[in-house]
Amino acid sequence: MIIFIDLILLENLIVNYFLLFITAQTLSIKINYKRFLISSVCASLYTLVIFIDELKFMTAIPVTLLIALLVVYGAFGKNKFFFVLKATLIYLAYTFVVAGIIVYLENKNIYRLEIENFHARKLFLALMIIYVLGYRLLTYIISLHKAKNYTYNIEIFAQEQTLKIKALLDTGNELKEPITNLPVIIVEKAALTNIDTSKYDKMYIPFKVVNGQTSFLYAFKPDKIKINFGDDNFQFKNAIIGICDTKLSENNEYQGLLSRDII
Repeated sequence: MIIFIDLILLENLIVNYFLLFITAQTLSIKINYKRFLISSVCASLYTLVIFIDELKFMTAIPVTLLIALLVVYGAFGKNKFFFVLKATLIYLAYTFVVAGIIVYLENKNIYRLEIENFHARKLFLALMIIYVLGYRLLTYIISLHKAKNYTYNIEIFAQEQTLKIKALLDTGNELKEPITNLPVIIVEKAALTNIDTSKYDKMYIPFKVVNGQTSFLYAFKPDKIKINFGDDNFQFKNAIIGICDTKLSENNEYQGLLSRDII
């Protein structure tokens, strides 16, 4: 019997990625596609031990369970043992279900149709790929729709220059400048290249990061800000511009975050 190692690795890569994917959805965990891919590759390479006599001991149940634990740990990167254990059990449960479905389909004629050279495994793999790509596409479309509904064109007037950017309304942004009590609009530093901020009084806006530590955001007050709500519908506002060093949108859909108090 001829065995194509590359096809075996590819099939196992797809299956393991799919299993990690639905495990993450079950646990409502944010999917890290890069980590999932690396873990899936490692899990796929593990299947090669069945072809190497010296490594047959690695097919023992205790070793297999340990590998599954390491794969899940690598995919999710969580340090809590009970979470990793729970995720591993779910991952193994889905593994048994998927394996059972494939075995069943390969021994049955689907809907009683005789199909020449039909392979249920190939169909199932295709469905896995469609599911993962379809979910990714759907979430991307939904995020674009949300961003479009809450994105505004704003104009920043400073030093006799007008800077036009797109800003997303961030309902969690409650930043205000302590002295003036003006709302803070967070803008990417790269979007402010045409404005010489050194000509303005420096402000430092205190804010808390996720871990609870307090940090400071460098800011300045422009001459005025114009927020466009639609055709011939706009308002001039007074606000503080907080400068952010990181990129706010992966796809450059917006360059700023509006405070909810400014709309």
